[in-house]
Amino acid sequence: MDRTQAIDVQLIPLERFAQPLFDLSQLPFAIISGVEAADVSTLMPPSDFSYMQPKVGEHLMRYFNSPEKFGLVHQYIVRTQDDDGIKEQAALLNNIFALLRIIRPHRRLGGASGTITNGKAHFNSLTWPHDTIDVPDAVKLFCIRNKDLVELRELLPTFLKAMNGPYWPFRMAVQYYYMGYEQNDWKGRYLCWGSSALHALYSHKDQKIVQRVLVFLGGDTLIYKPEEHPDYEFLEPNTITIKDVLADVNEVRHDIAHGDRIPDKFFTAGGGRPTLNGVGNSIAVLDDSLSFIIRETLLKILRNNLIEEFKGRHEYTCDWKTV
Repeated sequence: MDRTQAIDVQLIPLERFAQPLFDLSQLPFAIISGVEAADVSTLMPPSDFSYMQPKVGEHLMRYFNSPEKFGLVHQYIVRTQDDDGIKEQAALLNNIFALLRIIRPHRRLGGASGTITNGKAHFNSLTWPHDTIDVPDAVKLFCIRNKDLVELRELLPTFLKAMNGPYWPFRMAVQYYYMGYEQNDWKGRYLCWGSSALHALYSHKDQKIVQRVLVFLGGDTLIYKPEEHPDYEFLEPNTITIKDVLADVNEVRHDIAHGDRIPDKFFTAGGGRPTLNGVGNSIAVLDDSLSFIIRETLLKILRNNLIEEFKGRHEYTCDWKTV
């Protein structure tokens, strides 16, 4: 008897160049019931998407046209007349993908939804990032490693508890962190991260944010941790720390939030970190830093199971007073 299920796929880039290379023998990798990271090359052959190329162009279809693809795959039974159940199932993969981008930020490649019958998928909905949307400079070369999937599986129960419960400071920070990646303007991204996510996690009051970030994450914490960056960047380790940039991060986010002009010093060429394209400006460093601060804060909350302290303003205000 034919068995039809719904299927959602979010394509992900696996680490195939930097050491350690992704161990493909670990695929499929079970994450939670019904969801796995898998090689979807056979499931999603380029021929299945050829009809889309004349409509949207070769560039947008480049990942779907690749003969080799990997992705987060969610298969589930759809019960008719159960709109809430369908929405809940669809939200699951979105939450898993959001957590993966907190653990290991990376460029979004695209996604597909449809049905699968006896192993044959029929996709009727595709998504892809807009051409003008990209991640901060520091993470443009990041890809998923085996250890990232392991941590994804370990942190997911706590993450889902938070995202499905009344843990509003945490949930809002995750939402604005993810929204930041969907902005096609760096100021819009900075606003999501600097004014919304940062305030949600630390305080509504600017003067409290700096001190709390320094205490919670540590002022000497490196923004560009050598072990997180692929060795083929061929760059010397960068020693910029949170305490080196936090005042500037706060100044720029304050300027954007209040509609003020951002000082020229932040746009001076050569004022940032060395990159493969030469030395960037300070804004690029602050963009990297703000993303790192939000990400590391969310991860520390999850790794140390601190979500009860981030259930509301009252809870985390009381907790901050003990720090």
